[in-house]
Amino acid sequence: MKKSIGLMVVFTLISLMSVGQSSEKKKETFKVYGNCGMCEKTIEGALNGKSGIYKADWNKDSKKMSVSYDPSKITLDQVKQRIADAGYDTDSHRAKKEKYEGLHGCCQYERPK
Repeated sequence: MKKSIGLMVVFTLISLMSVGQSSEKKKETFKVYGNCGMCEKTIEGALNGKSGIYKADWNKDSKKMSVSYDPSKITLDQVKQRIADAGYDTDSHRAKKEKYEGLHGCCQYERPK
């Protein structure tokens, strides 16, 4: 009886340790065009709180987005597409014209060619 309880405890501990290590965390930095604090709130809001995203931080001065995510739940391409869907161009994804034009006037940055 003691032996089976001991085995159950060991098995449970091993299971818990493997669950904690199953998600890989990746960090990427890339360019996102925008102008102001309102842009920052919208850009970060397109990612923060979404499945697979640990942290999203956009710097309005450098125009750099730093994102930590779980690549088993969301790809970098999907991350950039979410930002484009919010109206902001990235280094590889262009927002649809109507999304960009729907941004507040101060948020309408000079779009890259």
